[in-house]
Amino acid sequence: MSVLLTILPLFAVIALGFVSIRTGYISAAHIRPVGDFVIKVALPALIFQAVTALPVDEALNWRFIGAYAGGSLAVFTVGLVLARHVMRLHLGAAAMVGLGMSTSNSGFMGYPIALTVIGAGAGPLLAQCMVVENVLMLPLALALAEGAGRGHGWRAVARAMRGVLSNPIILALFAALTVSATGLPVPAVIDEAIGMLARIAPPVALFVLGGTVAALPMAGVRANAGMIVLGKLILHPLAVLAALLVTPGIDGWMLVGGVIFAAAPMLSIYPLFGQRVGIEMLTATALLIAVAASFLTLSAWITGMTRAVGF
Repeated sequence: MSVLLTILPLFAVIALGFVSIRTGYISAAHIRPVGDFVIKVALPALIFQAVTALPVDEALNWRFIGAYAGGSLAVFTVGLVLARHVMRLHLGAAAMVGLGMSTSNSGFMGYPIALTVIGAGAGPLLAQCMVVENVLMLPLALALAEGAGRGHGWRAVARAMRGVLSNPIILALFAALTVSATGLPVPAVIDEAIGMLARIAPPVALFVLGGTVAALPMAGVRANAGMIVLGKLILHPLAVLAALLVTPGIDGWMLVGGVIFAAAPMLSIYPLFGQRVGIEMLTATALLIAVAASFLTLSAWITGMTRAVGF
């Protein structure tokens, strides 16, 4: 009950975004610009503030990154195999199925929930999870998807890596690591402005997620979508948990935080990736189901993990 009471306000904000768009109270066209603000301004400010507060060796924990990447890659492979041999999808579509199972909505949903459970440690974990997602998982999936259709997946990798280098979240991480390593002081006025932006990121991100889901079509291939959802909400956190457990030097709060990030639904732009390979209805349906089901699955994961580690 205490876990439900902790995350219920967060899902209430998601529901508010959903209802606001569904009823026409706010135009669906307004959600995209607000989402851009969160991704390009608020979340980078949050990551900068969180990372600069820590020494470099704590801000970028390579053991955690390696374990999170290993668990994600394992689930991506499972999704790829299932999509090819059970769903009978072509390689490009199978890559998007694997992406949906192994990549989380870390900024819009994982972070706000992790923040309520583990506190300030959620900021550095957000940065590390997004390194895995943006540097490894997205380029891999896009390379397979484009390579399957046109025979030159390396071009997709090159474009993805250029996108990584211009990603405001990755740039904020690099800037924060530079400040932390050099000891450069951040002027008080700038620090306060960054803090203001960081504080509004979680609720606005949740509202945008609800609005994004509300704009999706309410139909699709439910059986295959169910497999993607099970892979995302159950298998992905389970694989990340296993990888973290066998990795030395992982504290209890990192264990809890890593599972929360992995247990979050897939990216809110997941249907756009599906559209590129002709499975937009499947990906949209999977996202709708995952967001709704995650209220129960995240509650179960948080309850189990906090009890197990005595957090």
